[in-house]
Amino acid sequence: MAQSGIGLDERAELLYRRLLRRTNWQTQELAQVMKWPVHEVAQAMETLRAEGLASVAADDPTAFRAVEPCIGLPALLARSMYEGRSPQPRPVEVDRFIALHERAAERIEESPGGSGHRNDASTMIERMVAKAESDVVFLVPGYLEGGFAFSRPLVDMSLRRGMRLRAVWSASVFHAHGATVHAQWLAQQDVPPRMVDTVPLCAMIMDGAAAVVVDDSQAPRVVRSAAELDSLCSLAERLWERGTAVRQLRRTPGTPATRRPRTEIVLRLLAEGLTDDAIARRLGCSVRTVRNDVAAAMVALDARSRFQAGARAMQVGLI
Repeated sequence: MAQSGIGLDERAELLYRRLLRRTNWQTQELAQVMKWPVHEVAQAMETLRAEGLASVAADDPTAFRAVEPCIGLPALLARSMYEGRSPQPRPVEVDRFIALHERAAERIEESPGGSGHRNDASTMIERMVAKAESDVVFLVPGYLEGGFAFSRPLVDMSLRRGMRLRAVWSASVFHAHGATVHAQWLAQQDVPPRMVDTVPLCAMIMDGAAAVVVDDSQAPRVVRSAAELDSLCSLAERLWERGTAVRQLRRTPGTPATRRPRTEIVLRLLAEGLTDDAIARRLGCSVRTVRNDVAAAMVALDARSRFQAGARAMQVGLI
């Protein structure tokens, strides 16, 4: 099947574009709208879920939602680069897809009574995390399949961009099998959650400058006032300091920690303006290794210079 410019086969991309039009979709609904057999919808959906571009909807475990392009597509591009897939997504097409979606989302938000607005908590948080710069904190009182607190794409984006990521979970969260699986995966990324008896609210705090709080009805609320942010940040720090490590969250003996690909670090340092020599000293590797990484990144990012490679990686959300 033909490959699209963003790195998906044509059917998967068509389904992804449809998913982005609203929050939740049932498989049968999609089959009717797309005019595809149910098994073809299911197959394309499995592709999207495997690529981190779709997930179970948080408010309906029988439905699916799209992961925002600003989160999912850079991760897809990164995997394609490091796995050496052929053909790879084209960075220019990825950037264009994200930009067009953002403009469309803004138009929907600005239109009065826009019924297509994807205003669920996961969507709101994905857009905000894509703009975060240094620090992300999850406060998690309970387990919700498909909820933002258990999103691998969000964690992947945060770590790929070098942000500090912390999560504090209520003890009861660990009773859910899905939560335990996610906690073990977080441990493999070197960011295991800490446990406290009770987390009083569900929230995500970004850079200490903005937060999203989700109430019992799963309605998200953006917090930007200094007073409320100070209170939330103080609560998060207290919970983090009180939190304990979970002994079961240990790597399998002999299994190394998951590391971010070196190329990501090289690209980040390129974007900061460091020379190949300086990058080699920072990473403790040879200049030749750095130059090989830079050359590979330039090809994958369709860049004409090392500086353009760093800038383009930042532009499409790779770093």
